[in-house]
Amino acid sequence: MSTVDEVKARLDVVDVVSSYVALKKAGSNHKGLCPFHTEKTPSFTVNQERQSWRCFGACSTGGDVISFVMRAEKIEFGDALRKLADRAGVQIEERRQDGERYDILYRINQEAARFYHDVLKSDEGRVASKYISGRGLDDKVISLFGLGASPRDRQRLKTHLTTLGISVDQAVEAGVLRRGEDGSVRDFFGARLMIPIHDRRGRVVGFGGRSLDGSDPKYINTAASPIFDKRANLYGLNLAAGPIRDGGTAVVVEGYMDAIAAHQHGYTNVVACMGTALTEQQVSRLRGMAKTVVQALDPDEAGQEATRRSLTDTYRALARRHLGQRADLELRVASLPHGRDPDALIRKNREEWERLTREAVPYMEFLIPTEAARFDLNTPEGKAEAAEALWPVILDDTNSFNQEQDRTLLAKVLGVSPEALEASMGRLRTPTRRRARATPARSRDKATTVSALSGDLEDYLEDYLVALLLDQRELKEKTVDVPAEHFRRTENREVFTSWQSCNTMEELREVLDESLQQHVEYLVGLDLGPLDRPSAEGALKQCLVRLEQRHLREQQEGLLATEDSALPPPRELEEPIVTANSRLRELFSQ
Repeated sequence: MSTVDEVKARLDVVDVVSSYVALKKAGSNHKGLCPFHTEKTPSFTVNQERQSWRCFGACSTGGDVISFVMRAEKIEFGDALRKLADRAGVQIEERRQDGERYDILYRINQEAARFYHDVLKSDEGRVASKYISGRGLDDKVISLFGLGASPRDRQRLKTHLTTLGISVDQAVEAGVLRRGEDGSVRDFFGARLMIPIHDRRGRVVGFGGRSLDGSDPKYINTAASPIFDKRANLYGLNLAAGPIRDGGTAVVVEGYMDAIAAHQHGYTNVVACMGTALTEQQVSRLRGMAKTVVQALDPDEAGQEATRRSLTDTYRALARRHLGQRADLELRVASLPHGRDPDALIRKNREEWERLTREAVPYMEFLIPTEAARFDLNTPEGKAEAAEALWPVILDDTNSFNQEQDRTLLAKVLGVSPEALEASMGRLRTPTRRRARATPARSRDKATTVSALSGDLEDYLEDYLVALLLDQRELKEKTVDVPAEHFRRTENREVFTSWQSCNTMEELREVLDESLQQHVEYLVGLDLGPLDRPSAEGALKQCLVRLEQRHLREQQEGLLATEDSALPPPRELEEPIVTANSRLRELFSQ
């Protein structure tokens, strides 16, 4: 039995939820007022038999005991599991990827951070200290972020690490030393302000180094290593995670100093993308803790074009995975005034910074006018070029309401009617509902199909589906529109949603909390039988149909359970019940 299963087995979801919500027995369920939104009529139910909960009101979501604590406490999977493990008396054994090798890399970076901080406090760090003082940073924030300085002598850190028993090869792998083409090894950084980069758990994984003598490049980062990927990390997230969860908003700036200045002045929900445009991997890091991500664009015109392009790629990828605009995570943009980066704006005009981030516009409301302005909108040819550039981005969001909004805005910007725009570009694509047909898998071995997944084996359905996606990676694109809420078990939901934004198993293991590694190994080790491409697709279709059927049945039961069963359902429940019935008939007819 895995740690996750043991924790669940020792706890009762009704007992746990009751410590947050006043529940009342209602048939086979317990019901109460949803703790996640304001309501007067109970729409929140807990099913003791299935050990699950669901809100049928504004939240329209549910899950198991772990997902409830995640949402109630505004914490992530690992933290929720550890909290529940303490309650259940289960000892969690921490599991690290590649074990000792990764421990050594974390230790090397931590030792390097201590070394740089000591240099900053010495006479050799006077230049760096003067620069820090000029930026208005106090001792408290210097200590909080662990700022330091690298010595001019490019052998000092190497010597220090070897005295601690750390090999040169290990330090090179960690990224703090560099091996030249001639085989010589020296410190990676020299005579720079050193900014440690921490992962979400507070471990030092790399460094940013700022030039202090005007030499280029102004900033350099640790090279990619097994524990550091610049495009996947967000600077300051270890400090900002709590405030982001509390407020539901993450503000992303470009540079280290911008993030540090924000925290010093009390804006602790700010992180930095370290000089790059916001990436899909970085947004995925914020999933589960933020409802809104505000990208504070640097006012430097030279960099805005590349930033806008990269942001567009990120937005489109998120929209295709239902992780972006107006879905479970909204991407917004705050354009800063010319000549004022976040650091300067926060120090000189805090009210303006607060207004700009508060009034940040949804990404498409930013993109459509700014992208269209690149073309000559005084000519029919320019309008056509602008429409052709923006139309694919609009279509990436498969929500028809969002498409209509964006089409209307584009038409307004182009100075044409929505009807004329649609006639020119073709009808908008309406979102296609998943219609996975329960056709038999065409495998010769019946054991490879999921037709046997019924009765007592129903709980195996989710495991099989996620294992299938991990094994048959080309099937991932066929599940981008599958709602995460269809997964009853939080561990499967976490693996499924994380896999959507990962390209390799190594990347998945890096993104997931350590407590989920055991579950991933279990899924990878499942015997799926001999699966060719057609049989794998058939199995996937059957899984998706069964998953949706189960979700709809539970939805119906919950909707009816929220009211007195002796009375007909109120008017506001009639439509969702009818819709669920209609969809179930459609699925069974397939």
